[in-house]
Amino acid sequence: MLRSRRELRAVVVGAGLMGRHHAAAIARAGGTLVAVVDPSVERAQRLAGRADVLRSLDELRGHRDPVDVVHVCAPLTEHASLAKRALALGAHLVVEKPLAPDAATTAALLAAAAERRLLVVPVHQFLFQRGVQRLLASRHRFDPLVRCVFEATTAGAERTSLDPDDLVADILPHPLALFSRFAPGVFPELEWQVIRPAAGELRALAVGGGTTFEIAISTRARPTRATLDLLGGRASAHADLFHGFAVVERGGATRIRKLARPFTLAGATLGRAGGNLAVRAVAREVAYPGLRELVRRTYDAIATGSPPPIDAQETLVVARARDAILSAPNAMKR
Repeated sequence: MLRSRRELRAVVVGAGLMGRHHAAAIARAGGTLVAVVDPSVERAQRLAGRADVLRSLDELRGHRDPVDVVHVCAPLTEHASLAKRALALGAHLVVEKPLAPDAATTAALLAAAAERRLLVVPVHQFLFQRGVQRLLASRHRFDPLVRCVFEATTAGAERTSLDPDDLVADILPHPLALFSRFAPGVFPELEWQVIRPAAGELRALAVGGGTTFEIAISTRARPTRATLDLLGGRASAHADLFHGFAVVERGGATRIRKLARPFTLAGATLGRAGGNLAVRAVAREVAYPGLRELVRRTYDAIATGSPPPIDAQETLVVARARDAILSAPNAMKR
């Protein structure tokens, strides 16, 4: 058993943008980056520092020291193969979302990990943002939850070679992971209605337990953003997922409150946004808020043998919902 969290030895597979952010999260969590794996030695060297540079995960076999955690930041098509090899090495896994191409593959990986008593944690970092954590801690304020709405617009298809529909499929685990946390009792039973107005566009709707769940993902709309809105019977909230903060509005409907709302909302937003920016600046968290906290909690779980921040059942429920949406009959594809 590991004696200390600081003894965790980590490997990053994929030395691109997300690999760099994972390396920073490893250091912040008290881990040690011992190797970077990437087919491009030059790219791996830029990230590795004093760590070893490897072309393949298979080169870790016979490594001078055991590896505790493998962070998979490679393309989705490689996730399953890399995860299997990491598990065979006896390493825990932190895998960029989606964990695997489909729920069946996800279930197989989770079963293999459980057999070896290893953790597999998908990177649903929005769950661990300070703003979202604050909302989760006070969920009772939104009872009854009437609507849960996720919206995202992205320019990722313009900056990468990803097909717009593939990019939408990659983003989809984010809202599903959020909905699963805010409505765990009804989420697994939701039946989704899906509309795809054009390539790179997805709208999905489901109703359960008196709550409407809505997803709108666009690769064409601008500006880029990611938001979560919770509308409840006693209060509502708006979470800016791109920046990592959230604002709560009480539900009173007095005349004065209606008149003052634009000003109180603007003031609350400015205060939360400013405070969040200051905290991130001090922590040098330049992007992907929530990732460092997710990695920290994962490393704590590995070191202490405690439950992971995202358990296997939740991971599988999200994967199944993603499959259901992506395979749903398309009512309006044009």
